[in-house]
Amino acid sequence: MKQAILLSNGDFREAVGRNCWPKQEETLRQVESVLQKLRCSPVRGHPYNRDRGHGFITTQAEACEVFAHLSPEAPLILVLSSWTWAHHVASCLKLHRGPILVLGNFDGTWPGLVSLLNLSASLERLGVRHSRAWTEAFDRDPAFLGNLRQWLETGTIKYSQNHLSALDLRQLSTQARNFGAELAGDILRTKRILGQMDPGCMGMLNAVMSPDKLAGIGMPLELLNQSDLLAEMALVREEEAHLALGWLKERGVRFDWGADESGLTERQVLEQMKMYTAAGRIYSRYGLKAIGIPYQYGLVRCTMASDLPEGMLNNSDRPEIFDPEKSVAINPGSPIVHFNEGDVGSAVPQVLMHDILRRKGMAPETTLHDVRWGDDWDGKFIWSLEISGGAPAAHFGGWSRVSVYRQTPMYFPKGGGTCSGVSKPGAISWARFYESFGNIGIDVGLGEVIELPESELARRREATSKEWPIANVYIPGYGRDELMSSHRSNHITICYGDILEELSSTALQLGIPTTVAGEARQRLA
Repeated sequence: MKQAILLSNGDFREAVGRNCWPKQEETLRQVESVLQKLRCSPVRGHPYNRDRGHGFITTQAEACEVFAHLSPEAPLILVLSSWTWAHHVASCLKLHRGPILVLGNFDGTWPGLVSLLNLSASLERLGVRHSRAWTEAFDRDPAFLGNLRQWLETGTIKYSQNHLSALDLRQLSTQARNFGAELAGDILRTKRILGQMDPGCMGMLNAVMSPDKLAGIGMPLELLNQSDLLAEMALVREEEAHLALGWLKERGVRFDWGADESGLTERQVLEQMKMYTAAGRIYSRYGLKAIGIPYQYGLVRCTMASDLPEGMLNNSDRPEIFDPEKSVAINPGSPIVHFNEGDVGSAVPQVLMHDILRRKGMAPETTLHDVRWGDDWDGKFIWSLEISGGAPAAHFGGWSRVSVYRQTPMYFPKGGGTCSGVSKPGAISWARFYESFGNIGIDVGLGEVIELPESELARRREATSKEWPIANVYIPGYGRDELMSSHRSNHITICYGDILEELSSTALQLGIPTTVAGEARQRLA
């Protein structure tokens, strides 16, 4: 390959583009240097814009204009060092005939690795063949250099998939098969409706699933509109919002109050309490089993961040929400399952986990996280999983271990708080539901949340998003390169406890092809 075109997909928001461009420029130069050493000439596919202060593609329309001037046979490298909206470029890549490489820096800052996983999974959702590559050291990373050389020579990179094993029911215990048959039968008979607001949040096409596929597993979509959430919030009385906030204060939640709107204010949190109540009422009105608020983009211009309400909804111990139409509390003493960012690929496993945990008498809280970053510690690769919202207080050890910080003004100009904490040590099950090249599937596995020393925890939080909840997770056999080569999302869904067999059995008996990842597969071999 004598030449490769470098593309810089980006965020929609101009302020984000300006802030992230220095890291992107640094990454582009590292990629260009490596390509030149491998005797390939890099060409930037679109210019830096001085007036905007960055060189990112920020809309689908911009991408269409860029691609109109590119040869459909040209080798393309999507260089990713920050969060990007995959749909900007995905439609153009669907029609591209040349080799495609999605290349991310393995850095927690913005981060490129999360963007790589999102774009790659979104392209699989659209049936676009491509390759992945990642590195934190570029010309000092022999494995990366070998993979890049392979792509330049052949147009593709092939990774070992020995860490993945397809499951069938014969590998599961009789008890697990019976459990799954009963739960799957109930789901197919009575259904589990998933309420998804305005799908496609921030270009995450991997979070959007075909309605026919979901209906076929007994988990149909109820497509909702975010404007209805705002309308419902307007109906929540001030007294209700104050009661919910007072409830949190009584439980010992720490609020990082600011002096003005650039920090966290009580006004912001009271509006979040209205969102919490409104979401619960919509959940009840439509007979849902899960609800997903994709806060950005749209709500970011209208109201506070959804993150604290999401964490509250996902917790069993939470302020009661009363249904004004039925005059009863909604799901008292139980989570109202919320899937962050409207990601149906998390909604499916969250609902399955919730049902399994309840039937087994275990704590029913679930959440998704970004696969945010990871690094070695004490001889193991430990993932730092984080998400802006959705993580329940139960995962931290209760409300007294929750801190509420104002969300970063660059992304959340109107403010609002997080539901932040450090996940407690313990065994977890994890999963990811996906649609890839026209087929659905679910990956499952086991892991362990690790309690890190304060110094290491602080290092990881400073390297990523310190305002967000964090789970430091060891997944045997599913470390950096295994996950990065095969995980079909920027998200991962977790719950506490080992329910691997029950989850696998239920999924298989719903007709979902199931793959176990990492060393957990050895248990079921």
